[in-house]
Amino acid sequence: MVLGLLIGKINVPVGDFEVGLGNAGGLLLSGIFVSSLASRLRFFGSTPNAARNILEDLGLVTFIAIVGINAGATLLEQLTGAIALKIFIAGFVASTIPPFITWAIGYHFFKINPAVLMGGVAGSRSHSGPAREAAKEVGSSVPWVGFPVGYAVSGVLYTVFGYFAMVLSQ
Repeated sequence: MVLGLLIGKINVPVGDFEVGLGNAGGLLLSGIFVSSLASRLRFFGSTPNAARNILEDLGLVTFIAIVGINAGATLLEQLTGAIALKIFIAGFVASTIPPFITWAIGYHFFKINPAVLMGGVAGSRSHSGPAREAAKEVGSSVPWVGFPVGYAVSGVLYTVFGYFAMVLSQ
């Protein structure tokens, strides 16, 4: 993690400004470096699944904390009264309703296996924790079959709709 934060501080001058990866990019690059090193050099030993899960969650929490710290300073100044309530309600609806709709359509209309559907819904929310718990609940790795498709499709849709939301907000 320290390596990632150090890599994130490196900036390259381009004309009148500097370009860098930032903390999140540095953490991502160091994670890729360490994982590729560990896969090629087997002297690291075997890492138990529980330890890998903790490191995965710790990395995600660290990333979210860095983004929150960077955005939080100006966000509190802008959120006041009715605007904050509208944002909270919109965020609650946008993050709660889609998984239920996805589950209902997948289960009732497409007749998808519930275990695979659990992984797909978890993937569409871009979080591996629910898929891991679903796999533990059913005693099988079947929920992981649906995870990558939901993750990939939601990543593309988040990017596209995020761009349209940015364009429409101006």
